[in-house]
Amino acid sequence: MVSGTFLVQSQYYSSQKLRVGVHDNARVATERIAAEIRSTMQDGFVVAGRRTLTIRAPLVLGVICNRLGSQDGDIHTEGGETAFNGADMAGIAVRDASTGAWDYQTATWSYIDANNSAAADDCADNGADTTWAASEFHRVQHLGDLFSPTPVEGDVMMLFRETTFRIQASVLDTMTLGLFRQVAGGSEVEFATGMDTTAQFQYRTGGATYADTVTSGAIGNIDAVRIVADARLPARSGVLEDITFGWTVNVAVKNLP
Repeated sequence: MVSGTFLVQSQYYSSQKLRVGVHDNARVATERIAAEIRSTMQDGFVVAGRRTLTIRAPLVLGVICNRLGSQDGDIHTEGGETAFNGADMAGIAVRDASTGAWDYQTATWSYIDANNSAAADDCADNGADTTWAASEFHRVQHLGDLFSPTPVEGDVMMLFRETTFRIQASVLDTMTLGLFRQVAGGSEVEFATGMDTTAQFQYRTGGATYADTVTSGAIGNIDAVRIVADARLPARSGVLEDITFGWTVNVAVKNLP
């Protein structure tokens, strides 16, 4: 009787310990995704599928303070080039002052960077305050090739990255699914494992219902994302059955104007 009681208590303790681990794993994973989803700008969704989610988020915002011909322009961004990693850049966007919509164009930092030290002086000639902040002004090129009409002085610009989240077969634990993150141009990294087969992304496009896939024609109407991060830990020694945990997070987004 004593040994039987001890065995039951030991199994219960092991089960609860594993359950806490599964809970923490699901919570951390969803908090990471939710934080990035909240940083999306209007029209920031690229792919909205059941197991794949790709979003655009700003690396840095700036303002055109000087135009040079039809292609080049000087911009000011807080912190300058040291405030973002150019390797993470997926493109550049310009905001329509009348509608608030963003025009996204794919481009690398090496393509648009004109690397001209005269940007601060030229913007100062246009009235910009460059005192103690000369390094925050830099020149970009190929604006006329990327945008029509070409952006003008005073237009708000954004350098953005694209991040893809995937729920797929785990590399770390082949008996479960893993949650992977990949920044455009970088390698795919598994930052959470132990997801159950029910784990998925869901999307709301108005009203109260969610769908697990949104087509490109309606992707601009997404106003909330639900992360279903159900977790599963296959039975281990001392535990009679799989440890499962249901975890869902709803994230409101600023995708609409």
